[in-house]
Amino acid sequence: MLFQGKAQPGILIFALFTLVYFLSAKGDIEVTDTCFSIQTAKAIVSNHSLSAQGCQPGHCFKSQKDGKYYSRSGLGLAFLFVPYVLAGKLLALFTGLPEGRLIDFLISFYNIFFGAGTCAIMFYIAKFFKNSGKVSAAMALLLGFATFCWRYSVWDFSEATQMFFLLLSIYLVFKNTPKSIVLGGLSFCCLILLKPLYLSCLPIFILYIFVRNKAVMKNALMRVGSFLLISLLGFCFILLLNQIRFGRFFEFGYGLEANKFYLSGILRHAGKLLYWLDKGIFIYNPLFILGILGYYKFFKLFPKEAAFLLSIIMLNFLLTSAWYGWHGNWSWGPRYLVPTAPLWLMPAFVFFNKKGAIRFLLILLICASVLIQLLSVLQGNLEYLAISNANNQEGIRKGMPAQIIGSLIILKHRIIKKDNIYALSEFGVNSDTKVDSSEFGYKKGPDFWYFGI
Repeated sequence: MLFQGKAQPGILIFALFTLVYFLSAKGDIEVTDTCFSIQTAKAIVSNHSLSAQGCQPGHCFKSQKDGKYYSRSGLGLAFLFVPYVLAGKLLALFTGLPEGRLIDFLISFYNIFFGAGTCAIMFYIAKFFKNSGKVSAAMALLLGFATFCWRYSVWDFSEATQMFFLLLSIYLVFKNTPKSIVLGGLSFCCLILLKPLYLSCLPIFILYIFVRNKAVMKNALMRVGSFLLISLLGFCFILLLNQIRFGRFFEFGYGLEANKFYLSGILRHAGKLLYWLDKGIFIYNPLFILGILGYYKFFKLFPKEAAFLLSIIMLNFLLTSAWYGWHGNWSWGPRYLVPTAPLWLMPAFVFFNKKGAIRFLLILLICASVLIQLLSVLQGNLEYLAISNANNQEGIRKGMPAQIIGSLIILKHRIIKKDNIYALSEFGVNSDTKVDSSEFGYKKGPDFWYFGI
């Protein structure tokens, strides 16, 4: 079994978050890149092709081999969508409903199961660190309700799925049995199939496995060899897919974007990724402040594991800072840091038994974090960004507040005025302009899927 002892707590946690995330999902595809992964999945089913039908220049990469366009997202997402495409086709056949709409509706929920699964794994990793069942359950609940895991689990960005396979790989490596190491390698293959950049984490995994088992050199070599072999086989499969699509093994579909990592970007962007109102990880997840501070004691309790987790956080953070698209475009906070969210939070359990000011701070940060996540699912940020973008021609976009503040203003407007007419003066802009967000497809009421039936 993947999980030692009774599986009931993990199942209950998974069921709880699946239900909550299902009830707070939108039911729509909101991300352009997801559309092209869906088109790829449809092409796999209908034409046995990996090209994305209807993909446009700028969104997809044109192959010099066959002149076709291919989605820039990892093929793992397209493979994941194939069962949904088949289910949508089958439902359309029996119900007569539009096939495309059914497929999009089903796929809009795909992250729910990965987000809920991540919270269940968080419970077992907390148990691995000798925590009680109550503390471990609290860690799972905090991850699911007090971090941007919630927002991304009900969104069709792939970061929640990446987070699941990354945390699953870590947990299986922590278990450190021959079987779990093999399964961990398979999980890591799924991760790099979603995003090949995660291959950069392979040396960290290999080093941890070796250090963990170095007392018995035979075991160390066997387990390192198993994980490395499976991971490299998975990477070779990706290289083969690259050759089939583009005629080049090391063309992953990102074109020149793959080279836009700059060391100078780390100095420019690192601070913004930490505390900027628009993209700061501590702004969107205040509880991570205690998580990072907890690494000091965590190192004393579990030095190998703390170094392992912190190395992954630092690598992810540095790569994100160095990339030209570090901001993640129309995302809620720093979305490229979402897959490591459980690792930012993990050491927070060291403060659970504290009293006095530390306990007060813990409760305060938990409350603030939960309220921010509620804002993210009740309102999100896309409507506000659409309003800002629509008025860019007036040169006042920079005068708009940060998206977390703007989203709060929109939520307040919806509750009080219950319409889609927003005056820019509501956002502190010196302008008489009003914007009707219904022109962008936004409803007056809640965005949850069951209100649109």
